[in-house]
Amino acid sequence: MSTPVFAAGNVNGSIEGTFITAEGGSEINGVTVTIENADNGFKRTISTGSDGDFKVNLPAGNYRITATKEGYQGASVESVMVSIGSEADLTIPMQMGSVEEVVVVGDVISPIRTGTAESALNIGLEDVAMLPVSRSIESVALLAPGTVLGDSAFGEDKNLVSFGGASVGENAYYIDGLNVTNFRNGLGGSSVPFEFYDQFQIKTGGYSAEFGRSLGGVLNAVTKRGTNEFHYGMVSYFEPGSMRGESPDTLSTDGTLYDLNSENTSSKYTTDYYVSGPIIQDKLFFYALYEQQETAEEFTTRGAPDTFNDREITDDFWGVNLTWNITDDHLLTYTHFSDERTRENQQYAFDTDTNKKMGAKGSVSDQRGGENWLIRYDGQITDNFSVSALHGQNEYSLTTTGSTDVTCPYVVDTSAGAIPGNSSLFPGCEANARVQLGGDERIADRIDFEWVLGDHSVRFGYDQESNASTSSETYSGLGFREAGGVYYRYYTADPGTQLSNGGIVPDANGDGSPVHIIRYRLGEVAGDFEVESKAFYIEDTWEILDNLEISAGLRNETFSNYNSEGDVFIEIDDQWAPRLSFSWDPTGNGESRVFGNWGRYYMPIASNTNVRLSGGELGTQRYFVFDGQYDPETIAPVNIGAEGVPTTQEIGSIQVTGSGEVPDSAQLSDVNMDPMYQDEFILGYERALNDDWTFGTKFTYRDLKSHIDDVIIDHAIDALGYEHTGDAHGYVLANPGNDITIPYDRFGTGELEMTTFSAELLGYPEAKRTYKEMELSAEKAFDGVWGLTATYVWSESKGNTEGYVKSDNGQDDAGITQDFDFPELMDGAYGYLPNDRTHKFKVYGNYQLAEDLLLGANFLLQSGRPINSFGAGHPNGTPGYGDTYYITDPNGDLVFTERGSRGRTSWVNQIDLSLVYNTTFGLADVELRAEVFNLLDAEAETEVYEFAELAPGTPDPKWGINQAYQTPRYFRFGASARF
Repeated sequence: MSTPVFAAGNVNGSIEGTFITAEGGSEINGVTVTIENADNGFKRTISTGSDGDFKVNLPAGNYRITATKEGYQGASVESVMVSIGSEADLTIPMQMGSVEEVVVVGDVISPIRTGTAESALNIGLEDVAMLPVSRSIESVALLAPGTVLGDSAFGEDKNLVSFGGASVGENAYYIDGLNVTNFRNGLGGSSVPFEFYDQFQIKTGGYSAEFGRSLGGVLNAVTKRGTNEFHYGMVSYFEPGSMRGESPDTLSTDGTLYDLNSENTSSKYTTDYYVSGPIIQDKLFFYALYEQQETAEEFTTRGAPDTFNDREITDDFWGVNLTWNITDDHLLTYTHFSDERTRENQQYAFDTDTNKKMGAKGSVSDQRGGENWLIRYDGQITDNFSVSALHGQNEYSLTTTGSTDVTCPYVVDTSAGAIPGNSSLFPGCEANARVQLGGDERIADRIDFEWVLGDHSVRFGYDQESNASTSSETYSGLGFREAGGVYYRYYTADPGTQLSNGGIVPDANGDGSPVHIIRYRLGEVAGDFEVESKAFYIEDTWEILDNLEISAGLRNETFSNYNSEGDVFIEIDDQWAPRLSFSWDPTGNGESRVFGNWGRYYMPIASNTNVRLSGGELGTQRYFVFDGQYDPETIAPVNIGAEGVPTTQEIGSIQVTGSGEVPDSAQLSDVNMDPMYQDEFILGYERALNDDWTFGTKFTYRDLKSHIDDVIIDHAIDALGYEHTGDAHGYVLANPGNDITIPYDRFGTGELEMTTFSAELLGYPEAKRTYKEMELSAEKAFDGVWGLTATYVWSESKGNTEGYVKSDNGQDDAGITQDFDFPELMDGAYGYLPNDRTHKFKVYGNYQLAEDLLLGANFLLQSGRPINSFGAGHPNGTPGYGDTYYITDPNGDLVFTERGSRGRTSWVNQIDLSLVYNTTFGLADVELRAEVFNLLDAEAETEVYEFAELAPGTPDPKWGINQAYQTPRYFRFGASARF
């Protein structure tokens, strides 16, 4: 369940205990305590202080504790489980006398963990295996209260998670202490084969000063390690496509086919082979795993059902861990794994009348992932002083190429009949819209210390990351231009309509009828970019009384972003993040607690901002009257000249959004810009009714205090009578709603003067995002027969920005979304945000049907997502900027409609079940399992089409149709043999 725990690091846990006399309960000092992991021989020996207490940090695992003191009988606790980032709290009685050791049984571990507050779900792989859960860390995170599945536009596997109202790009991922978060745009992180994981910790809020660079949640995991015994085995899973259900087909309101879901199939097969054991008994161990996996998917393209996709992912994964017990007090671990993969997608033409696959259109190859490694040292220097140090590296490839990159430009048709008979949003022959070469590499170092001083436990440390990105991007259609590709988009607009470049649509037909238009766009960016992040922290946890503990922490972060020429274009330092929390046991018996937490959390500027804003991006667009002539294969206009430019009547002038030159670093960002940060407040109560049942309630409030996005300063320039710099709009990275100060050439003389543009003249509101949550929880610990965890969360997420990324249009340009590109885009923008789900019920657990047969269940009931109607125009005549304005009803009337006020999608209900049979066959422990997901094959829509206009005043017939459904029913079968 969502248990408040002590933040003992992101890899290790800890044991804290007190020895008391069995006769009178007095504390015993000078007890010699030996803590040993029977699996690998790792042990530590310490002595209790004057108050009878001891505390020791340990790698996750199962430990035996033995205690001796002259004049007392020995005592031992046979099994204490240490989980990552948490603390096992023990009270151990000892009897006077000289009798042999006494094994302590009963409730030596408090049913309520009374350490400093943190909201987290701690769960091991063995516990996850008792439940019907998809084999990804994101699926584990969705068990936690307050988490919801993000928009289907994000993530390669479309299963990213939103924590506490934050966008899916604001989470942090850690594996064995190494930060593996995607720093390009925050979407996901590196992963290992699921079988390689050992324990998970899903932090949903209130985490300590050790953690930063996240406003959402932390997905933290450690991998398996070898032991003194040799083990090997094979684990296989199969999801047959033939047993998979179908989502309904989707039709536009005019009857045209939008999404042909009935042709979608998916199957997946994975087999893991592993071996582990000692290299040197009690000293050096290994764990190695190799995974063969094959995923096959067939589907038509949403919005273009005449394109059929045959996709395969066949690359294999591997991982290895080496653990060296140097001495009883010093430990060295090395982890190396690869999630490098290639996704091949073959596209075909598809006849939607006969549902038959036709000729091949082309193929797309995605290169993703890479090698990751780390080396970590953990040492107990004295009884009360410990240290850990880490150095690691992770890679992530971002290369996408297609077989049609040269011959086929990117073509989109949002017109009302420009291409006769066309019903496809993507009618061209391009298999790949955007050609991308590049990738990311992180080099990370960190060191952490803990010093126990009486009633105080002081943690402090330092970490730094050097993140490098390489990028080269352009549109498809490389054969149309020497330098890169071309993007053509067909529109329909009424004569007199103003376009984004200021041009006015002419009466090209001579009768006042709507005019078909071609938008010609170029977009290219290339370069090498770096981001450096540094942080240090200190935190003191003070046990003021036996039943009251407080923690005060402070974290300081610095982010430095460099442009493609190696110059700093933005640096934000001295980001002070205080963290305060308390935990109070009102009864003093460890059966209840009141806890609270207040903290400030900062978000770095994504590497994507470097690439897009400081990389010499070329961006231009021009508008032309369409004469009806087009190539039947490419759907590009026929009458084109050099560089693929249409030769028909041009409307307005060239609109430059990027000159292609690396801009002056000093002019890219507000010199007084504040970092993006959020404040969080948590107050909760938890109580154990008995050894099995625990109940809790918790309130959470999050407030985005400062946001960073690129804003256009044209309004202020015009109001002050200054000259515009070149032809491009003046985009500056800043805090929306605040003054902006940059060096600016006010009068076109070439002389830069420090200039302040007031918030009033800029015309933007302040960025806002708040999240309120009330949680109720109950847990029945598994007692060998059954166990259950149930949570209910009421929440509200409102504001005028989602945050790092933008679900409304699937924009993953972290930090530079459309939101604040024009002040008019904020009219009506305040309201319910895309990740708002008012009610969330989650229940999961298991029941032992027979000695070897276990039933697992996972149930979700969740209210719907808010719906918008986005318009293409604004009443004040602001040029069209795509379907972006929050002010249009579906009937085309220009009226303000508050964000998220057009209703809600359906409630989602889902039941997942598993049956697991365990037996032995010779020397092997054999497990057979059968699982069904979405047992009732529920078909709730999870997203709808929210764009209400094709052009200003022209309704889009697709508004309100179902855009995505919950995953249809599917089965998974598994078998394992472990030796």
